[in-house]
Parts: sequence; C-alpha cells; structure tokens
Amino acid sequence: MKTVAQTAVELGVSVQTIYRVLNRVKQETEECLTEKVNGVTHITRAGEDIVKERLTGVKQVLNNDEELLNSVKQAESAEIVYLREQNRVLLDELVAERTHSRGQADKLSDLAAQLAELSRNNQLLLGAEQSRTNPALMINNKPPQEEGERQQREGWFFRFFSRNRNIF
Repeated sequence: MKTVAQTAVELGVSVQTIYRVLNRVKQETEECLTEKVNGVTHITRAGEDIVKERLTGVKQVLNNDEELLNSVKQAESAEIVYLREQNRVLLDELVAERTHSRGQADKLSDLAAQLAELSRNNQLLLGAEQSRTNPALMINNKPPQEEGERQQREGWFFRFFSRNRNIF
C-alpha cells in the first residue's frame, strides 16, 4: 500500500486531487479506499486502480490540449521576460537617481552649515561695527572715554567729598 503523497507524486497530481477523487468515489459507491496506519493515510490496491482510472481521463484531456496550453504559456513567458527586463532597467534608474539625490542632500547639508556659520559671523561683525560707530548701544551705556573725561573735569576735591558724603 502506498501513501496518498506517494500516489500523488507517482501520478503527477497534487495530494488534494487524490483526496477529491477518493471522496467522490466514497460518495458514489460508499466504498472506503483508504486505511490509516500509524496516523498516515494509505490507499488500498483497489483504491490505487480506481484513482489511476479516474485521473487518466483528466490527463488525456490535458495532453490533447498541450500545444494550445504551451503556446499560451510561451506568450506569457515572452511578456514576462519583457516586463522583467523593463523592471530591471527601471530599478537601475532608481538606484542612479537615489545616489544622485543622496549627493544633492549632502551638498545641501554642507551649504546649510556654511550659511549658519556666515550668519553667525555676520552678526558678530554687525555687533562690533555698531559698538564702534555708536557708543550709546554699548551694554552699560557709558563708554570708558566719558568716565575718564568726567573724572578729569571734577578734580580731586569733588571726588573726595563725593566719596565721603555719607560721613556728614
């Protein structure tokens, strides 16, 4: 006795096809053509003959139309080959475009970093220029030159009393 899988391989069909034939025969004749041995389904000798008989007709129909089926498959194969080639070409183009895009993104990143550096330098130079040309913009609003001039005008006597005002 052979298993269902062994019979399917021998006849060149799927296991499901064998089970369909066995179920059809069981419904028609109420005859069981299988036995289970250790959980594996085996087909009896009579069952093998019946399955071969029933599947032989199906195979003959397929063999008669083989030329028609093959010609359709060849047409599909040529189309599939063409589409695969076209797909490969498109994938190659995509790879080239992605490489180019990565290069452009790297350049943009470098330019953005340079722009940030230039902006920072521009702010520093603008601040230095403004503090040099307009002393009123300085942080303490009193440039050191004005302090020195005031001290020279006031003299030592005024400075002495202005320090000691809290004494009297």
